[in-house]
Amino acid sequence: MANYAIMRIEKRKLPSVGRINKHHERQKEEYKSNPDIDRERTGLNYHIVQPPGPYREAALARIEQAGARRRKDSVVLQDCFVGGTPDWLKAKSREEQRAYFSHAYQFFEDNFGKENIISAVVHMDEATPHMHLCFVPITAKGRLSSKDIIGGPQGLVKWQDRFYEHMRQRYPDLSRGLPKKLTHRKHVPPYMFKLTAELYKHYDEICQAINSIGVLNSGRKKEEAIALLGRYAPEMTQLKAQVASTDKQIADLERELAYVMEGRATAWRANQDYKQELEETNYKLYQLNREQKKLEGIISQIPPELLAQLTKTERDARKNQERGKNR
Repeated sequence: MANYAIMRIEKRKLPSVGRINKHHERQKEEYKSNPDIDRERTGLNYHIVQPPGPYREAALARIEQAGARRRKDSVVLQDCFVGGTPDWLKAKSREEQRAYFSHAYQFFEDNFGKENIISAVVHMDEATPHMHLCFVPITAKGRLSSKDIIGGPQGLVKWQDRFYEHMRQRYPDLSRGLPKKLTHRKHVPPYMFKLTAELYKHYDEICQAINSIGVLNSGRKKEEAIALLGRYAPEMTQLKAQVASTDKQIADLERELAYVMEGRATAWRANQDYKQELEETNYKLYQLNREQKKLEGIISQIPPELLAQLTKTERDARKNQERGKNR
């Protein structure tokens, strides 16, 4: 099995910076959308670069320090993710993992400037260790420009090539994954797997609650069942759209696999690593899709108007709870 060094860079405008800050710095007490987070292990997380304060203020301060102009819609942060093939990375000791992320960090410092990096934090409290690094895209001439720094989709592929070459210097057993620009594969957001896994974990409990809301003259039992369903209502509401998404991605993958297996492939498509990536992704999507459809079958038994009401109530409650914690 091929092992990969994973690096992604996403653009962030000012309105989204606060949300990124809360996630990266673990400033929320509950993460219902990400059940992989184990709060008992959050104390194991560590910084390579400690943020000087809230990301928003740190980004704006760096822009002002550089004398750069900022438009209302400017990209103020590049939000970077660094990981690796889970089994390969988890097989390493804590010290070896720390060395891996330190080596990855050096790539960003060398290429984007230490002065522009406002945070680099390694999360040890999820299924696989990974690093989130944020930097302000200030050019050598003091301009705020994501386009000049990253260069759009083609530029991002080049940066990923450079990152792979940097990581391979110390880890020669790593492979370069084929760029999404070439394969046209869509990245399946991790939250889709996590959301389904969280609901699936409570499958029997949800089934029992759905049966209970239809029982006549059982006031307290019915109220308890509705309250339980309300806890998961926003996630259940999202499920239908996610099933449609995985259905389409499976169909796309099957077409691509058929194209490769029939021998009508270009050189990079004939690459053995690419075939393996397709097969592994297809298998994971099938598993996800199967669980989604099983959940969708029971959720469809909830009266739509009740599910809509429960979803609104739970979302409002979560917003109020979050506001209360941020005061």
